[in-house]
Amino acid sequence: MSGNKTNKLFYNQVPLEVFKGMAKQGGFAEHKDLKLISSQIPADAKVLELGAGYGRCVDFLLEKNHSGQIIAIEQSPSLIDVLNEKYKTISNVIVIQDDLNSTKTVFEAEIVLWIFSGLLDFSRDEQLSVLKKIRSWIVNEGKLFVDIPQLTNLTIARYTTKQDVVMDTPYGSIETFLPSADDIIAYASAAGYAGITAVDYDTDTGKKRTMYTFTTVPS
Repeated sequence: MSGNKTNKLFYNQVPLEVFKGMAKQGGFAEHKDLKLISSQIPADAKVLELGAGYGRCVDFLLEKNHSGQIIAIEQSPSLIDVLNEKYKTISNVIVIQDDLNSTKTVFEAEIVLWIFSGLLDFSRDEQLSVLKKIRSWIVNEGKLFVDIPQLTNLTIARYTTKQDVVMDTPYGSIETFLPSADDIIAYASAAGYAGITAVDYDTDTGKKRTMYTFTTVPS
């Protein structure tokens, strides 16, 4: 599994409307994932979103009158252009072009959002490494939210092994490792999180997903 570097080709080439269509097909157009966790995001919290895409999560937070700083991280040059244009007049939104896998930047946030399958863009070894990096950025008894598909439910991709997944598109292939619930629990412990909870849910188009909440203090 080659992980993040392989998947850059897709994200750097996919047209914006196709990317939005994938979110709609996945059942995220009405923010089902974010509604699950919105009560756990204080309005004044400093939020870091990893893989901000075209701004779906940022839009949701702004619609909820989020007053805290929102840092939107995205590596794709074309999507960065979209984000910069979209939020150029919004004072509490900061857009940064960076790669989560290779960044040396030290961020600080109380809430970290890594959803819409962002974890899956990384190989098994990379997933643990990045979760450790994120843990070092979380302050003030904060939380990390990670949302991924359930192992048994693939509709637009295919398994190449029990947990390795490939999605072929006209804009390049996406190669991912889909961790099990036990893998996620092991990651949390090894990366230094104090606890983890999981909520299974169906998106608006019936896709079966799990929202994991990584905590930095014991529950």
